Amino acid sequence: MIENDKIVLAELASLLASGQVLNDEQEHVLSGLLVKYPEAHAYLQHVIESGTIETPINTLKLEIDKEWTDFQSRATVVTDNVPVVKYNWRRWSAVAALLVALSVVGILWFTKDDKPAYIVEDMVYGQKNDVLPTNEQARFEVDDKFVKQLGMEDLGKSPGTTDTNNRRYRVITPIRSSYSIKLSDGSKVWLSPESKVEYLSAFSASERRVKLQGEAFFEVAKDPAKPFIVEVDGLEIKALGTAFSVRNYTEDAPQVVLTEGRLQLNTQTAETVLEAGYQADIVNGRLRAEESMLLEDALAIKDGFFNFNNKDIKTILGEINRWYGVKLQVDRPLDTKKYTGSIERNVTLGKVCSVLKDLTGYQYLIEEDRLIVK
Repeated sequence: MIENDKIVLAELASLLASGQVLNDEQEHVLSGLLVKYPEAHAYLQHVIESGTIETPINTLKLEIDKEWTDFQSRATVVTDNVPVVKYNWRRWSAVAALLVALSVVGILWFTKDDKPAYIVEDMVYGQKNDVLPTNEQARFEVDDKFVKQLGMEDLGKSPGTTDTNNRRYRVITPIRSSYSIKLSDGSKVWLSPESKVEYLSAFSASERRVKLQGEAFFEVAKDPAKPFIVEVDGLEIKALGTAFSVRNYTEDAPQVVLTEGRLQLNTQTAETVLEAGYQADIVNGRLRAEESMLLEDALAIKDGFFNFNNKDIKTILGEINRWYGVKLQVDRPLDTKKYTGSIERNVTLGKVCSVLKDLTGYQYLIEEDRLIVK
């Protein structure tokens, strides 16, 4: 994204975060930026939800005199000694954003009522309000100490450098957050909300070992000499180069779905080899492998979809709770019927409720941070 566009986007985002309504020209400019830069959608969502603007310019590299001279040359044209001002909204916004950035050291804070910023007005679905989807962010810790908050600028990268001292790295996604990282060997990990992956900064000479709590999708870099091992509760998953998902929330038994390659699974009492297209679960303490009906669900973690394939409404509501961070209030008995459907995860809760209403026949009401099922 070029520098001027970054500044204009930050200015528009600051207006929205402070509760202002954009005029037609501002709406047109914002729409153009969102089309030109797809990554701007996530940035704008982050701003509205968090109420924080990080100025997307390096103030240390700014030449103030040059910027001001440039601005004056664009803003005013002299004809017959009579100044004719040409209003350029983008340029005025850029300069305004620049001056604000310099005066507040690059960060603006906004407060908006007492409700969380991710609770927004609904003008589409007839709800009392709507809820924005999750952010792409995570917490990065080294040796149990907080180091930094990972954001869009770090997405898909290794959050730390390779350290031969074997520092213990941990990446944590809270509720309403998801994130993807690249490990030092080139393997990629996509974390769902309320998940945690832990690993050493430098893998050993004989293996690449990580620990997982929650849910993640792994794309393992091939290295026949160093198997890739994922530890979850009571289960060890060994791969050489493959792709698979692992689900291990505290209320669920570990589940592995293999989309590509082969896996070796070990528990204290059993061992099995899993082929692509199969899944493995621990049922009543025993390892069970079978052909999977959840391949699309596994890939959805990476591709950003909700897939309701062969899931009952209780399971679906649990996923919505993690993704949107809402409190669930169920005012009716829930059936055990299995449902099939899918929807992108970057939509608001109002859109999800609209789809679920058609799918299940239940009524879904959003009130503040509560989702009521009737």
